[in-house]
Amino acid sequence: MEKRRLSIEISLEDQVRMQNLVPWGVMGRVMRLLLGQVLDMVEVHGDVVLGAFLTGNLNVFDALRKGGPNGSIGSETKHIDTN
Repeated sequence: MEKRRLSIEISLEDQVRMQNLVPWGVMGRVMRLLLGQVLDMVEVHGDVVLGAFLTGNLNVFDALRKGGPNGSIGSETKHIDTN
């Protein structure tokens, strides 16, 4: 598999927090896993997931809850209607 690099801008505050909270060498793997999970959610529920993240109606804690049989988000989160 050919690999690609992704560059994003983050705030100085987030960079400092990341350096203090995430062990060296783990951040790339964490970001790849989070991206993969978000992409899985978009494949199941459509781009409404992106809208929910961008508007604050869905956050990482909601997204990380154990999903149901069809990749549904945990029962405690708001329902995302993809129709």
